[in-house]
Amino acid sequence: MTKARKDSAGKTVNGALSKRHSRREFMIKTALAAGAFGAVPPRGWAADPINIGALYPTTGSMAQIGVGCVAAAKLAVDMVNDGGGIKSLGGAKLNLIISDVQSDTTVTRTETDRLITGNKLSAIHGCYASALTLIASEVAERAKVPMITGSSSDQLNKGRTYTFTPFARASQFARAQLQMSKLVGDAPKVAVIFENTAFGTSTSNGLKELAPAEGVEIVMFEPYSAGFTDASPLINKVKSSGANMLFSVSYLNDLILIVRTVKQFGLNMPINGGSGGFVIPDFYKNVGKLAEGLMGVAHWNHDVSDDAQKVNAEFKKRTGDFAFEYAGGLVAQTFMLADALERAGSADPQKVREALSTLDVSSGYAAMAPGGKVKFGPDGKNIYGHPVGVQWQNGDLASVFPKEDARAPLLKT
Repeated sequence: MTKARKDSAGKTVNGALSKRHSRREFMIKTALAAGAFGAVPPRGWAADPINIGALYPTTGSMAQIGVGCVAAAKLAVDMVNDGGGIKSLGGAKLNLIISDVQSDTTVTRTETDRLITGNKLSAIHGCYASALTLIASEVAERAKVPMITGSSSDQLNKGRTYTFTPFARASQFARAQLQMSKLVGDAPKVAVIFENTAFGTSTSNGLKELAPAEGVEIVMFEPYSAGFTDASPLINKVKSSGANMLFSVSYLNDLILIVRTVKQFGLNMPINGGSGGFVIPDFYKNVGKLAEGLMGVAHWNHDVSDDAQKVNAEFKKRTGDFAFEYAGGLVAQTFMLADALERAGSADPQKVREALSTLDVSSGYAAMAPGGKVKFGPDGKNIYGHPVGVQWQNGDLASVFPKEDARAPLLKT
């Protein structure tokens, strides 16, 4: 008869079970030690996978970008796993758990909660759209699960200690747009139209606040209801405003309608579409040569580095399209998580959060951002984060601003 004994927590356990448990612990420790010294883990032992949550709208009004984000998330996980997984955890593979938040704020809240409570997660990424990400990050914060996101809203990091934003903020986008406006004409008089969402209002308010210091006059500042079906009244106001340049802070469908309506009204003015729908392949597919010469800003572009171009080539193979800002940025984010997991040597979300907070990279896929550096400050923002100005040239997006990030000259139209 096997003798019972007490475990370290004071509970009575079976001696045989305890021995098996000890053997399991020994095997794991041996595997981790072997990995640390570059040796092969014990035969037959496989490290437990590391669960990473992915929250994206793959249905609903925001699905065009969400579907591309999921494709990028899968590519990134394959890249990490094919590269040997998390070596400090015995080569543990990343396991992507995807949830469709359906382009809906209420669904986002319930899905984020379900994803966290139903799975043992080390971290989450998503949702790209600021209105959705604000809610998801609130739920993740409460659950103490780190969240890394390409969303640009300045509100995201306020009161958060588990949210990390490695790319440009909405207010930085605004400054870049204003500075670019002075490169294409004298004394810019700008009409600003923006969707009445978290993304639209935060970006447009940044434009309004920064314009005087940048020497740009805003002659029209007009919100509109996202998802509208007739842009004529709005563009008629632009026409009569005296503006010689248009800034449109919009996601894809609205922006397509706005650009087509501008053409129908015969307005010949430079357009800076900011971020959002302007910088994804579907925009060019829908408006064609109307896009040529139009400008925008992005937190990532597929020509920012050699690594970015490698990611772009693989993404094109898988999807047929170039890697747009949220897709390419998401690959970088996944490698940032992998870096944190390596240094943490643990899948525990709080340890991953601590490792993310000390992230400091300047090479490799994790540093694949404008400027090539990522280091998080106390507020979870990348202290080096800044946008890149882009322009549609020959059916592709080229980085044209600022000078140190430019890969092609800015074409004046």
